[in-house]
Amino acid sequence: MNCESARKDFSLYLYGELEPGQEEALEQHLDGCEACRRELELERAMHRAMDRREHQFSPEFQAACRRELLSRIAAEALPRGWMDRAKQWARRNVYWPAILRPAAALALVALGFFGARVWEAARASSEPASWRVRNLAPNPEGGVQLELEQVRQRTMTGRVDDEKIRQMLLAAAADPTDDGLRARTMDVLKDRCERAEVRHALLRAFQHDPNPRVRLKALEGLRPFVRDPEMRKALSTVVLADDNAGVRTQAVDLLVENMQSEMIGTLQELIVRESNPYIRQKSLHALRQMNASVETF
Repeated sequence: MNCESARKDFSLYLYGELEPGQEEALEQHLDGCEACRRELELERAMHRAMDRREHQFSPEFQAACRRELLSRIAAEALPRGWMDRAKQWARRNVYWPAILRPAAALALVALGFFGARVWEAARASSEPASWRVRNLAPNPEGGVQLELEQVRQRTMTGRVDDEKIRQMLLAAAADPTDDGLRARTMDVLKDRCERAEVRHALLRAFQHDPNPRVRLKALEGLRPFVRDPEMRKALSTVVLADDNAGVRTQAVDLLVENMQSEMIGTLQELIVRESNPYIRQKSLHALRQMNASVETF
């Protein structure tokens, strides 16, 4: 590793994002390069300064931003409005003499403009909105000027198999601000695991979601896929690393019920690590049934 490639990796190194092999190579280079060590210290100081300046947004504001983003994505995917359809119909079905075409085009534009204004006004009055005061300042007339943050809510209805609804559900499954929303989303998605994108979302939740209730609901939907290599890999990770005994218990039960020889090493390591007596006993019993050693080598 030379100095140029080492310095490109400084930020990833400081955030702990390098692969183990890359991190080891960088540290070996730093051991023998004083110039790069100085550069690394400068970058570390810059990171500390930036961390001190980091602005913390409220969870409510972050959730509102995500809802607004999802609403805008959904709006882009919805069919076009009546005005666009009317223009297309007119172009296909109405014959306009050449002399009248500019006037017709102008009329359509005017109709679209005023129709859109009326439609937006009607929609604005009927859709609920959430808002909060972001800033305020007194004005010269003795009143006050408020800076508001407003998010307009909308409702979508459809079948889970509809593409737009499914994409919204997949986004909700990864929403870091609302544990209850993710849990309810797992309840809906767990019966749709025949789709690869849904199965991957549940696998991600099973391994990484911070809430054990969500992880258990994801596992419930993944049970039929226990013989899938990706699922077995996830089970091995969870039984060894999950911090919740209930999740580890459910995972080891499923693993033992569908025991295969490649999982022997996982159970041997689990016996060494595990403090929960039920999980240790379950693992020990499974190893004995397979005539496998309890010890790791």
